[in-house]
Amino acid sequence: MTTTTRYYEDVKEGDQLPPLMRTMSVARMMVYGASTWDFIRLHYDEGFAKSKGFAAPFVDGQMTGGHLAQLVQDWAGPDAFLRKLSFRNRTMCFPGDVLTLQGTVTKKWIENGEHLVECNLWVDNQKGEKVIQPGSAVVRCPARPR
Repeated sequence: MTTTTRYYEDVKEGDQLPPLMRTMSVARMMVYGASTWDFIRLHYDEGFAKSKGFAAPFVDGQMTGGHLAQLVQDWAGPDAFLRKLSFRNRTMCFPGDVLTLQGTVTKKWIENGEHLVECNLWVDNQKGEKVIQPGSAVVRCPARPR
């Protein structure tokens, strides 16, 4: 987690966001479900998930989106604001999967006095499969004080 301010002037196209790794577990999936009031049994009940033809409970795609938001916000710092986050889930994640969340700065511009940065985002699992791609974020970064 970054506690220092990342200023717009210090960001360059091509900058890499430090990767964030998360290991999925049923406990983590249950906590996410409880915190979002999303109690869909497919995301925590192994017997129920198997009765529906799945190998195991699977990660709620929105949970992975939350991890992407954390990746971007940790990189951008506490004074930045995540304006937009979009992503497409490509494959399911299950307990035991290790996710590596990554990003690259693709564009920066000033619009209506706001200093904006766009990042390309993606998530790989331990098998090298793209879990999320494409993904993108737009962040409002503070300008360096004059």
